Amino acid sequence: MQIGRHSRILCGRRGRTSTDRYQRLHIEDAREGRNMTLTNTQISLRAATEVMTPEALARLQPTRLSFTRALVNRMAREAWRIDRTEWAMDEHGNGRAQYRVRIGTHTFSFVIISNEPTMEARSPRIIGGAWDMLGALIDGDATDEQVEATRREIGKLYAGRAAPDTLVWCRANRSLRAFDLAVDALAEGRQPDLGTLATIGYLFRNTGLDANGTFGTRSFLAYPDDHPLRTPYFPQMLCAYLAREFSFDLADHIAAARNPDASRLAPELKAYLGLGNGSGLGLVLWVHNHPHLLEAWLGLREQALAQARSLDPEQFTALRPRLAALLERTVTYFEQDCMVYEQFADSRSVATDLRRARAELDAVPDTDRPVEAYRSRLAESVCAAAQESVNSLLIECLGEQIDTLLDGAIASELAAADPGWPVAELAAVLRDEYAWALAIDLAAPGALNQVWYKSRDAEEPRRGPVDEVPPQTVDLALALPVLLQRLNALLATTTAVTVGEFVAEHPDLRWIIERMQSLAGRRYHTPHANVHDDAFVPAHLIRLMNVAIYGIDKTRDHLGRNLRGLMFHGAPTREHLADADSDWFWPVLPPGTEAAR
Repeated sequence: MQIGRHSRILCGRRGRTSTDRYQRLHIEDAREGRNMTLTNTQISLRAATEVMTPEALARLQPTRLSFTRALVNRMAREAWRIDRTEWAMDEHGNGRAQYRVRIGTHTFSFVIISNEPTMEARSPRIIGGAWDMLGALIDGDATDEQVEATRREIGKLYAGRAAPDTLVWCRANRSLRAFDLAVDALAEGRQPDLGTLATIGYLFRNTGLDANGTFGTRSFLAYPDDHPLRTPYFPQMLCAYLAREFSFDLADHIAAARNPDASRLAPELKAYLGLGNGSGLGLVLWVHNHPHLLEAWLGLREQALAQARSLDPEQFTALRPRLAALLERTVTYFEQDCMVYEQFADSRSVATDLRRARAELDAVPDTDRPVEAYRSRLAESVCAAAQESVNSLLIECLGEQIDTLLDGAIASELAAADPGWPVAELAAVLRDEYAWALAIDLAAPGALNQVWYKSRDAEEPRRGPVDEVPPQTVDLALALPVLLQRLNALLATTTAVTVGEFVAEHPDLRWIIERMQSLAGRRYHTPHANVHDDAFVPAHLIRLMNVAIYGIDKTRDHLGRNLRGLMFHGAPTREHLADADSDWFWPVLPPGTEAAR
């Protein structure tokens, strides 16, 4: 999934902070000027060594802070209204449509151009020449001029220019198998077999969400302070949600064109299906290029978990029934998961361990910190993947009190140097906070065998052996272990007293020093990984972005570098937002349905 970069991201502060103060940093930043119900906690946040390995990051599960879940919860809480205002489609799905989103007094228009699949030019890649759906999210009621400009330009993609006030351009393709299966069944007057559809999980698959200046869309910095989509990534996620809605409407339309007495997709089927999504190596580069966003978001998540871990016995007793119910449903969800994973834990095994976690919940001893006692028992009895699933449910049990943590949270991604720092201070930061990078044996076989480059044909990131690419190839990846070990060696012999003097001697290292200074004292900004090593598995960091941050479900991997999953799996449709249950995530199949395996 391509998602346009946001300059305005999550909360954070520059400069070093003490360990104790760090435990309160993110909550306090997010609370400025707000009436939050979360309280500070004496529970220490998890260490970076526990959270920041690629394997640990890949195990993190969606929470209420994941952007798709946070968006749906806000849509329901604030009673967003979504109406279809234009529908001009032929019997094959060629034509145009438009949806209006009303949020209080604010209005957005989602303009769609729809085409039946053209197999010759159709591609899930960014260089594709044709897509089954092209969409543009426009701020306000779209004018005829904006709609016409969108129709004229959006199909050009990189050669096009978005109409004024456009926030997002997006693209999607039909799942030929699932979409046709659904339409055929509806045209025959019956519902499609959800058990079969569950093996795919969607009717349309997202192939791009571009914003924040891309193609001339509005920069996120230009959003007014009171803009309803000012939360990071909400504009893109809203487009993905609307593309899912369009997939249902289009299936109903084509079926009705074949047979006026055709059935319409059942509400429970719509709710279960998501929007497909595919992601690749570009997200690994994104993770390393946005350390401030990563650190801030993970910091909020870890603070929320620490809040749950600090619950006293009375609070734990009150939430235990809800946690038990969530665990039971989660067990069923994983048992029904028919996806096959290569790098990640098998869902059946996770389900087995979650049953054990459910049993352990009834055996938590009396203690001042019952959640910590519970988690300690799980550490000895269930796999790490199941433990992270429980962590996500613990955060869920905090409910709406954490939903506003993402609101109005701002951080700068600019990293400015402080030339007055003593060199000894820089060396201490390097030694204390980057010990993982200094410990990597770069002379080991395969340690520097991979190079990251841009494909000439596909214009997408690729990773391959150094000896298989031309010597002039530009490496796109951040070789942090190499840079930091070189910096460590130079600091050991320098006579410079301040960072400014050191940078004057080594100006090529200024940017990495600026990065270190701006992130000093923080824990969750950089995966502890050598991405140039043969043993590095890109899918781990791709899954971090897809699952934990975006909130995508059932992310099955392929060859350790590509992931496919489901956005808004189980989310309420636009007709049911007002009465949506906040526990819509991790849906289970309706009674009497069994997914094909």
